[in-house]
Amino acid sequence: MTLSRLLAVMAVAGLLQPTSAQGPSLSTRDVLALATESPAAFERTWEARVEAAGTDASGEARAELRAARARGYIDYTYFRWRETGETTPAAWPARRRAVAAVDVNDATALDRREHHAFLDAWLRAEARARLASDASLATGDNRWLRARFAVVEAQVREPLVRRRLLRDALTQHIDENGARGVPELIDRYAALTGASRDDVDRLRRAAAEALAPAAGDRVEIYKKAGGVALEAHVFAPAGTAGGRPGLLWFHGGSWASGAWSHCPTVCRAARDAGYVVIQIEYRTDDRFASGPLAAIADARDALAWARTRAADLGVDPARLMVAGFSSGGTIAALLATTSPAAHLRGGILMSACLAPSHDGWFLRMTEGRIPQRDITPAAQIDAADPAMLAVHGDADEMCPYADTAAFVDAARAAQAAGTGSELLTLPGATHFFPFRSPDARTRAAQAVTQFLERRR
Repeated sequence: MTLSRLLAVMAVAGLLQPTSAQGPSLSTRDVLALATESPAAFERTWEARVEAAGTDASGEARAELRAARARGYIDYTYFRWRETGETTPAAWPARRRAVAAVDVNDATALDRREHHAFLDAWLRAEARARLASDASLATGDNRWLRARFAVVEAQVREPLVRRRLLRDALTQHIDENGARGVPELIDRYAALTGASRDDVDRLRRAAAEALAPAAGDRVEIYKKAGGVALEAHVFAPAGTAGGRPGLLWFHGGSWASGAWSHCPTVCRAARDAGYVVIQIEYRTDDRFASGPLAAIADARDALAWARTRAADLGVDPARLMVAGFSSGGTIAALLATTSPAAHLRGGILMSACLAPSHDGWFLRMTEGRIPQRDITPAAQIDAADPAMLAVHGDADEMCPYADTAAFVDAARAAQAAGTGSELLTLPGATHFFPFRSPDARTRAAQAVTQFLERRR
């Protein structure tokens, strides 16, 4: 991913600190702009900016400046790896001094903007290091969340800071990843922090709401990974007697987050059209610290499982389709372009990233492990591929519209006559149009419904 695209992604995710209106800026945006510099060059530039910004600072302003300085070193270490593949020395003195100058146990600073941003960056970095060194985190679910718990338990002694860090981590995880395995961590949170009953009950309610969509579902286990059963949630139309068309759904979340239940537009349209919808849970990085290759392997296994179990699922194995949003769209495109010709009836790609190695994190997590061509949908296109419908906003800030347009053009050129891959362009729509743009969502739903009917 280019720096400009990464900036856009971070802005959408709310990860960019505002740029100061006065004096030298010490924002996350500024750190990212320096990501390709050497550690020595970054240190010179950053320290000069800190010194200039602190000319008249005192009291809380001085403390905020120390927090901004330390957060910059932490973020630089990550961005440099992501953008260049280069690591910084673990004992880099400048970073060590900057981080040591900020008291992570200062409960009075929790609501200060820069201190809060520092704590977020610090906890993420410490959890990353913990994941790399703690064998107990190499298996099981919710590994990033468990790593944050381990860091806070070992390094944060102030109860109020413990509560804030762990409550925020739990809340974010439930919101972005669902709540499988989380209730026991909420119990641990209560024991570690002495949080109030109301505070704990709020978290338990949030977890219960996240788990609620699975209540009463037909839930199958299609494989186990790292000791965790991976689920397929099966929704059959009323009156299904067998032999229906089937659709496997892969949620989005930039390979890091997301839950099986996140399915804008497509799943409802497929069920209304008489398809058996199978929503797949797969390994995401937040839960499994596993990277994209694990997710792709899970998707292949899920497809093989669905074909093997087709009769029991009420599905005609010759009429299986795949679909996904964002990174899930990448997965669907890979399945559509690499599965044997008889295995799939079609694919639906919503805001899909069809050149995934352009993203720095994806590249770092896969390079040297597999040829990039093997995980690039556009490189796998041939005449045997099924018809695909790509739905994409031309203002997508995360997965470039141009990549999708080129992919569909190549598919049309390669596919047999009458196969008919299609592109629905949504003028002005951004990446998250299925969640944020009613008009674009309506147009997408109509196109999806028509495609499903044609591919029955």
